Amino acid sequence: MKISGFTFIRNGVLMEYPFIESIKSALPLCDEFVVVVCEGSDSTKDELEKLRGENSKIRLIDEGWNVAKKSGSILSEKTNVAIKNITGDYGLYVQCDEGLHEKDYEKITGALEDNLNNKEIKGFVFDYIHFFGGYFSYAKKTEKRFFYDKEVRIIRNDGTVFSWGDAMGFKDINGLKINLENKNAAPLNATMYHYGRAKNPVGMYKKDKEMEKLYNHKIINILKHWVSNYDPRVDKYIYSDFSWLERVDRNNLEFHPAPFRELASRQDWDIDDFKVFMKEKKGVKQFFRMIIYRIVKDTINETLNAIKKVKAFFRNK
Repeated sequence: MKISGFTFIRNGVLMEYPFIESIKSALPLCDEFVVVVCEGSDSTKDELEKLRGENSKIRLIDEGWNVAKKSGSILSEKTNVAIKNITGDYGLYVQCDEGLHEKDYEKITGALEDNLNNKEIKGFVFDYIHFFGGYFSYAKKTEKRFFYDKEVRIIRNDGTVFSWGDAMGFKDINGLKINLENKNAAPLNATMYHYGRAKNPVGMYKKDKEMEKLYNHKIINILKHWVSNYDPRVDKYIYSDFSWLERVDRNNLEFHPAPFRELASRQDWDIDDFKVFMKEKKGVKQFFRMIIYRIVKDTINETLNAIKKVKAFFRNK
């Protein structure tokens, strides 16, 4: 049985992604690890070259970065470049803000070996821990409005599985989602540790502003920040209510996968710092600003959708 790790990365240093730690957490399971390195403006490629010098399993593939449409689809596009370059029986997808705990290695390899000849199973599902506001607070399992609790991160590498949308999940060549509900995926009973929002307030804000560019048109983002520094839907999460978080003892570094423990040990802020980083905007003026934002956003999105439908109509004529 051969396992190929794969991922893509762009501006990992600039955006403070723990991409080196992420790759290191998966390497012990992998016979090779393919990293698609997208054109950026920082030293991400240099850091990966250093890592490749330490571990011959790593293979780097250079890619451009041309965002043609605002849907996040470039993320799946680059993920699929990586999939096309792996050679294992299975592909282990670890996004560059995710990590695997060494205590789960045996569970993972056992499940893959047991299903090696079961061609009906196209993917394998991890449970998730989503850190928020640091390395010692994460979303409760009951908090599903903004946090998914399960996701496919291992696929059968038989040429019939591809990444779709914003690279959150996978489909088969017939367009059927790979998941437990469709009975084409199996649970691993192992955990993926998601560190994308394990940031201090400044780092979180910087990441959110960068990600907005992949999904929204410029005018929407301008209005969004006129209304609120964050998406209005999540004001309560950013500014005030942290009852939805589980807490981790700051002395319990073993809670994390081994490569992430040093990062956790360096945390010098507290979750409550988010409450004073940027004050929540309230009042009548804020209410009307939000109405304007929503009207403009819906109008732009509906107009763009209508244009897409018209173009599709004439293509099919």
